[in-house]
Amino acid sequence: MKEESKCADPSVTELPGVGPARAKLLAELGVETVKELLQLSPLRLESTGTSASCAEAAAEVGAVVQIKAEVVRTRFFRRGGKQSVFTAFLKDSSGTIEAHWFNQSWLRESVLEGAKVTVAGRVGLTKKGKPTLVVPRIGNEEKPLPAPDGWEPVYPTVDGIGQGLLRGLCRLALKSGLELTERVPHELLDRLELPTLMEAARVLHEPNDLALFSGARRRVAFEACLRMQARLQRRVRGDVTGHALVVERDEAQHEAILNLLPFTLTGDQARVVEELRLDLARSTPMRRLLQGDVGTGKTAVAFYALLAAAKGGGQAVIAAPTELLAEQHFSVLSPLFKQAGVKCQLLTGSTPGRERSQLLRRLASGELQVAIGTHALFSDKVKCKRLAVAVIDEQHRFGVAQRTRLLEKGRDVHVLLTTATPIPRTLALSIYGDLDVSVLKEKPPGRGKVTTRWLKKSDGARLLSFLSERLEAGEQVFWVAPRIAAESEERGAIEAHARLSSSSLASHGVVLVHGALDASLRQERLAAFRAGESRILVGTTVIEVGVDVPQATVLVVEGAEHLGLAQLHQLRGRVGRGSGDSWCLLFGKESAAERFELLEGTNDGFEIAEEDLRRRGMGDLDGLRQSGGGIDPEEDLDLLLAARDVVATHPALVEAYLADEAMNEKELSP
Repeated sequence: MKEESKCADPSVTELPGVGPARAKLLAELGVETVKELLQLSPLRLESTGTSASCAEAAAEVGAVVQIKAEVVRTRFFRRGGKQSVFTAFLKDSSGTIEAHWFNQSWLRESVLEGAKVTVAGRVGLTKKGKPTLVVPRIGNEEKPLPAPDGWEPVYPTVDGIGQGLLRGLCRLALKSGLELTERVPHELLDRLELPTLMEAARVLHEPNDLALFSGARRRVAFEACLRMQARLQRRVRGDVTGHALVVERDEAQHEAILNLLPFTLTGDQARVVEELRLDLARSTPMRRLLQGDVGTGKTAVAFYALLAAAKGGGQAVIAAPTELLAEQHFSVLSPLFKQAGVKCQLLTGSTPGRERSQLLRRLASGELQVAIGTHALFSDKVKCKRLAVAVIDEQHRFGVAQRTRLLEKGRDVHVLLTTATPIPRTLALSIYGDLDVSVLKEKPPGRGKVTTRWLKKSDGARLLSFLSERLEAGEQVFWVAPRIAAESEERGAIEAHARLSSSSLASHGVVLVHGALDASLRQERLAAFRAGESRILVGTTVIEVGVDVPQATVLVVEGAEHLGLAQLHQLRGRVGRGSGDSWCLLFGKESAAERFELLEGTNDGFEIAEEDLRRRGMGDLDGLRQSGGGIDPEEDLDLLLAARDVVATHPALVEAYLADEAMNEKELSP
């Protein structure tokens, strides 16, 4: 610690090397205090490698090894002018082996001929079947690698906070002398076969046993469940009072909003809008989760809430996880707000400085009634005069700390969380016990059928012919790759764009879109695609939400085995938005055959969500990963349910957790 602190849970800025900038990045992981750092749960363990000679490593393809050797030669070249490959030829008394790094040209200055190095990584094979180390870690006398035959934690990260820094900070937290208070009765821990919280923290950050690590991870997950359920219990029993904006149920205003929409609401949409009207008419702030399968019209429901708040005298914001989705929302909704006489602007990381300053002034004065944006809305510089409604779109992509920062810009803000990744009902009730849950399943009438097919490499020629037919018929095509550029042997969107631009389809116009593009260039290319000037859009998964083009009838996904069921289903939602039939075509390896066959058999997002939950867990449904408690429902659903039962039967435990939160808020406040 920088100096002895009297705080029961000091800020992470008390740790050496953590200033305001790093503290802000750590907050994105839900870590603002030393205790939260102690409870940051690693995603997994990574082997430090078995000590091996060059010859032993070459004979152990697939193994993780550590090799001490001399660099006898290096080589650097670029593939197609885009990807670079750096190769080091390593030698010891037993023989030689190569090591390859991709897009790390700086290694030419640090890995030099004659250098003695230690490298650790997995042994793979080149295209010619030659053993090689693929992107190994490098150690030297100044920065040695961890000892072989051990384990290292792998944490969730954000840009600017690497694994090495997090490992060091977690170990500093262990050495700080700070103790985690154990509030759970030991007999309950024994029944669930869990260690104490402090024992778990030591195992998580200095692991040496896989079985102990699994139990420690579950203990931290259980703590996150208990704290969350304590907050839910407080709300359920009515401790949460409200001073939220009351939007009266005015039938004339209701009809006026509906008349702005260029379509008639589906039965599901009309039902959810009525639920919103009841919520907004109360002084207790709305807390509603809107689950809607792709293409069911969540945006229209969100628009109703935003406009109702603006017409009721308040301000409203909608936060989207990507600039592409925020731009799509603004493109679709701003004309409707204009018709209603409501002032609306877009705020993203790409908003020019002068325009941003003007927007912030208008928002702070109350002149601007609706803001549509990205994470930029969470900035401390964004201030609202009377924020009444916040819509958080694709809410599972935001952490708890991020959502909290947005809600703190108003008093008792009504909140509508939306997701196109349906959550099974049992799980939703366990996690979102304090939320009202609305579901949209019904799609607008007149939509065409979407057919999904799994393709092999041998289908490439037939695919080009099929795409040519669809394009000649006036239709449009999405082509998606999991990455921007090639990585190892996997091709990316840049390479796909180059291939298509030199193919027989090039005359139809091929544009490339990905998250690293300048916003103005991205918008220009998307506008060309929406207008039909370019008929093929090549991109990354950034297009999974936010690009709505009814004329697009074909989606091709390369490297589909790298994407989960829910993400593939979300991507599939980019087609089938018009009246004609559509196709989702997946190029992927045999290893993902079950996944592809499920998608071929159903278009039901809720069925897919159940299967996705069974296969790989729920991801981050309530920011639990960000708050240090990574939960896998397949393994941990018993913890979720146990936490719910414990807080219901141990009122003193609930009060203790809530008192902790109140104390931390007081100590961390300026």
